[in-house]
Amino acid sequence: MNYQRNIIIAVSLLLGLLFIGTIGFSVLEKDNPHRDWGIFDSVWMTVITVTTVGYDDMEISRAGQAFTLLLLFGGIGVFFYSITIATTYLLEGQLLSFFKHRKMARDVEKLSNHYIVCGIGDTGIHVIEEMLKADATFIGIEVDEDRLEHIADTYDFLYLHGDATDDDILIRAGIERAKGLVACLSRDQDNLFVVISAKKLNPNLRVVSKAVENNSPAKLETAGADEVVLPDHIGGIRLASGILEPHLIDFFAKMQINRQTTRFAESIIQPESKLNGITIEDARIKEETGLVVIAIRSKDGEYIYNPDGNWKIEAGDALFVISDPKQLQLLHKLTEDTR
Repeated sequence: MNYQRNIIIAVSLLLGLLFIGTIGFSVLEKDNPHRDWGIFDSVWMTVITVTTVGYDDMEISRAGQAFTLLLLFGGIGVFFYSITIATTYLLEGQLLSFFKHRKMARDVEKLSNHYIVCGIGDTGIHVIEEMLKADATFIGIEVDEDRLEHIADTYDFLYLHGDATDDDILIRAGIERAKGLVACLSRDQDNLFVVISAKKLNPNLRVVSKAVENNSPAKLETAGADEVVLPDHIGGIRLASGILEPHLIDFFAKMQINRQTTRFAESIIQPESKLNGITIEDARIKEETGLVVIAIRSKDGEYIYNPDGNWKIEAGDALFVISDPKQLQLLHKLTEDTR
């Protein structure tokens, strides 16, 4: 139902009745022998008739009385039409909202191995966009209901309205079943609280947190954050690189924008993988997938760039490649990475 159109119709009908009534009484009662009938009298008589108040007939003529009856029926019709539109709008709006949130709650309960984004502000909205581009399973949490509804009208994703620092909200978001959490609230103390709560509820959860102040990363890491990002710091680096290395930045930017084609990716070698314990040359990754391993992050956190063929790879090592989705799937099969 087009509520905006129907509301406009109801208002137009009401204004039309007031106009017709005022003109009608002015014409019919201009020669009223009992009183000097003015424009205000016509407006007054129209209003009390349309609103069904009608406590003063103002000694109108027979013709005026007949006109009043017609105007009265018109006023009652417009009144009930307006009430119907308003009631339907409220009931359907509430029912739609109720069923929408019920369905969303059921969908959230089914989630597992998903991500949780806490805070959909200036930073969080970009996290949401990247999650959607990567076709990742995630749920957003936002305390500002108006902002949440506005974003939900623009993007299609699961969300909860509430304070992410509240353990109950995190539990409702399925944190015990989640694989990762992003804390991007506007205040460092709130992000710190989320990190502590998240690690308490799910010690195996990977947590990435935003930091605003320069002295906050160390505190967030001590609280359990696996990675801390300073958006202003990264923004500054990006601005400088845009001047100093414009083509390199353009290369990264275009690759990041279109995640459905070629992009940087990683695949972690699992203990059951046939690649566990053999060299890169023996792994025949290029022959099997067409990919070149450009870097390795060892299970100890050490990065090896452009590793040679004699480098031995082991479970827990992350292989970094530039890959399209199909090639990445082939690599995941080799490494047994089930992400």
